[in-house]
Amino acid sequence: MQHKILLVDDRQENLFSLEQMLQLDGRIFYHATSGNDALKIAFKEDISLILLDVQMPEMDGFETAELLKMNEKTARIPVLFVTAINKDSKYVVRGLQGGAVDYLFKPLDVEVTRSKVATLLQFMQQQVELDSKNKQLKQLNEEKNRFIGMAAHDIRNPAGNIMMLASFVEEEAGEKLSEESKEYLQLIKQSAEQMLTLVNNLLDISRIEAGNLNLKLQKTDVCEQIKSIVKLFQLQANQKNIAISFSPPADKVEIYADAACIGQVLGNLISNALKYSHGNTKVEVLLKNTSDNLTISVKDEGQGIPEQELNKLFKFFSRTAVQSTGGELSTGLGLAISRKLIEAHKGNISVESTPGKGSTFTFSIPKNLV
Repeated sequence: MQHKILLVDDRQENLFSLEQMLQLDGRIFYHATSGNDALKIAFKEDISLILLDVQMPEMDGFETAELLKMNEKTARIPVLFVTAINKDSKYVVRGLQGGAVDYLFKPLDVEVTRSKVATLLQFMQQQVELDSKNKQLKQLNEEKNRFIGMAAHDIRNPAGNIMMLASFVEEEAGEKLSEESKEYLQLIKQSAEQMLTLVNNLLDISRIEAGNLNLKLQKTDVCEQIKSIVKLFQLQANQKNIAISFSPPADKVEIYADAACIGQVLGNLISNALKYSHGNTKVEVLLKNTSDNLTISVKDEGQGIPEQELNKLFKFFSRTAVQSTGGELSTGLGLAISRKLIEAHKGNISVESTPGKGSTFTFSIPKNLV
């Protein structure tokens, strides 16, 4: 890598002396005799290091360094102050706070000067290489998200068709089907439903990581939404002999939020509560409404989660050792997506759990999003 070094001093003889001291193959030197000239060069060229004299007329080194740090192009260039000022701590602190990374004190020690310059150039080179790798990783991540999005879109329609056609066969054939055939149809429907859930989750991940999660905020009747979602899960709860309930407050509760996102989060929490609970237990949806926040909790009497595994929750593709009670499958994506959706509402989601007693998942969002 070819390094461009900017030397700034109001005396030409000092600039010449510094260049002679630091001259090596692969280094290009620029001279500036004032702060203004230094800024012009730094803004134009890709400078690797600036050696900046502190005592200069009109604009001193401190002021020049501060202006360099205020510009996006020059903010990360290492600045090495060169000064005849004594090592009074107040001057050193001012320079470091203003953006310098170190000091060289006159008269200059040749070996110390060369060593510091070499170290800072190496640091700058590593920074450039790191930026390049980060850029490549970002591009690869964007390509991955595009691939996931395309693949998920292509899979979603066939999965939906499988579910629909299996339902048609079940309805048309009716009692003509043998018990074994009915079981096969149920397996087909369950497999297609699981595939559709996974595909939709992958689409959500692609949308979130691509930064395309745009909330559609609208006034939402929270109680009515909760009642509707609870009703959707009533059949699943009945099949496992689990009592699911929600006791709405007397007063109407409205909030500006993305109703689809909130419904997705609540549906995921209720689904998990039913999935990991045994029969003859309860699942409760609780609502707390304050002047600033809306808090919704889903409380179950299920198996609970060991404390050492709580950190696995809300992470993509992460599962705990706790198994579903009815053989239901899990993608390990629902809670991670829920966290992203709630954070997009400037809220938070958390869990309290006791093994053998159950879990309570809670999310809270502010009421003043608009």
